[in-house]
Amino acid sequence: MISFIEEVLEGAIVCNLSGNVELINKRIPDMLGYKKLELEQMKAYNIIEGWEQLLSEIQSGSLLSEELKVNANKNISYLQVSAYPLVNEESKIDKILMVFKEVNKDRKLGKRIALGQAVYDFDKIIGESEKFAEIIDYGKKIADSKSTILITGESGTGKEVFAQSIHNYSSRKDKPFVAVNCGAIPQNLIESEFFGYGEGAFTGAKSGGAVGKFQLANGGTIFLDEIGEMQLDMQIKLLRVIEEKVINPIGSTKNIPIDVRIIAATNKELQKEIEKGTFRRDLYYRLNVLPMRLPALRERKEDIPILIGYFMKKVSKHLNKKKVEIPSHYMSRFIEYSWPGNVREIENAVELMINTQRVHLPDHQKSEVCQDLHEVNNCLTLDCNERQHIIKILKKFNKNVTLAAKTLDIGRNTLYRKIEKYKIDLTDTDLKHIENCSNTEQCSVLEQ
Repeated sequence: MISFIEEVLEGAIVCNLSGNVELINKRIPDMLGYKKLELEQMKAYNIIEGWEQLLSEIQSGSLLSEELKVNANKNISYLQVSAYPLVNEESKIDKILMVFKEVNKDRKLGKRIALGQAVYDFDKIIGESEKFAEIIDYGKKIADSKSTILITGESGTGKEVFAQSIHNYSSRKDKPFVAVNCGAIPQNLIESEFFGYGEGAFTGAKSGGAVGKFQLANGGTIFLDEIGEMQLDMQIKLLRVIEEKVINPIGSTKNIPIDVRIIAATNKELQKEIEKGTFRRDLYYRLNVLPMRLPALRERKEDIPILIGYFMKKVSKHLNKKKVEIPSHYMSRFIEYSWPGNVREIENAVELMINTQRVHLPDHQKSEVCQDLHEVNNCLTLDCNERQHIIKILKKFNKNVTLAAKTLDIGRNTLYRKIEKYKIDLTDTDLKHIENCSNTEQCSVLEQ
């Protein structure tokens, strides 16, 4: 097999049905821009988009040969991919040979434009809360407007998902959708990335120049993510594009008219950035014509079980592992948790559970669960409940007996007597008294 794939003139990868790379030839690392060891440790679904569909077609007996989106060392490009089934001694398909071939320059340019195909629409957005439904309805209402949109919200709330959905609900849906992360492009390259450049514009410029993101998005939508990271000098140039609707590639005196709908997004509070002098007020008002604020997950807690169920199904299918059943008392904990990473954090949490086949709570909740188990199982008397309440108040006031006594509406001496009576250790930094939860079976639930 090794000698066979080395004879393949193009790049070649052999992987098993789980997507694990088993063999590669000498040409493929150069084509994809990875080191040999990096490729051997990757999964097929991290290399090409549409792995699941490719696998399904091969297993059904079909051959596949088409241009697919490929992650070439963190840059997205298109390559001609031909896939062939490999059978074992029992005549069963157990491996897939993928042959990668470069496409010509003109077709590459066409596919670069085709990269701007938004995949999300409003029907695919997960959430049923009233607040979320209102935002989706608002997104549909503003989708066909030419006005700029500024989407704000914490990291992981789905800003690009909404941007794509707005594009796909608009009359521009058959035109390009080009996403640009303003915080990921080096400042010395951002102007050429946005507006392109002419031949010989600077040292190292490509022969024939290059088309910028705005020109690639012409007729469609450009999504400017992390707009708050953009430097002031670039903000001025973006403002000119919005106002005059023309771009000027580096090294060119020619103005190119463009028809692009701009959707910007940020997790920063731009009003504060304006006060600090890091964001232009005039650009803010140009972008914030149609404001859209996405709520944090803690603001729509009723959607948490729905999202967990959705990701449980999606990730288990992707990893080819069974779903993990979550008991109701755990689900209530998930609902109480604030999820600072929002939807992205939920997806990661579900992936951890499926990989380990165990329920995992956020770290800071584990001791709380054990404490609650102690209360539920042992606090059946007034004394026990009083003890737990005193511990809770002492913990709230960092063991300040005077403040705790005032809150409990008793004297300091009375509180000291109760502390002694209930054997509450004031030297215990957390006052959690986990040692009283001696039942191993109770506390072991934290790692299930």
